[in-house]
Amino acid sequence: MTTDVLTQDEMEVLDRIVAETIEPVEPPASVRAHILAAVRHTPQLDESIPGEHESRTVRADEGNWRSCAPGVRTKKLSKDVARNTLTMLLDLDPGAILPAHDHDGGEDSYVIRGSCRIGAVALYAGDFHHVDQGAHHGDVIASDEGCLLMLTVDLADVA
Repeated sequence: MTTDVLTQDEMEVLDRIVAETIEPVEPPASVRAHILAAVRHTPQLDESIPGEHESRTVRADEGNWRSCAPGVRTKKLSKDVARNTLTMLLDLDPGAILPAHDHDGGEDSYVIRGSCRIGAVALYAGDFHHVDQGAHHGDVIASDEGCLLMLTVDLADVA
């Protein structure tokens, strides 16, 4: 299986190369002021941006949490029909288990807080994990502190 994800060692080598070859540049004050002024006048994601594509924001206290196993909840954030994906949050209480399952489509997971195991892989806050289309993975088991993940899954895997 090939992957386009770099290992930690590969990332560290690239970081060292970049640090050794690229000198930091301080922009002139006028350029910095122009950039910061443009950022201040950029519409935020929760504002309606007219045009062909719209954006929306789901606040932390918005949306509905649904139980999918004891101590395990999901909250749908965004459905993208064009890409055939759903982005959601998965919240596991301390020690909770989401049973092993198969994937018709791929799944991307990002650990927001806490830690868990997906099969034999330990994941911590800030870690990313990908499951290929057609793959099976073991139980998702939350640590003693619980775990909150953001997932992007294929619509085929959502009931």
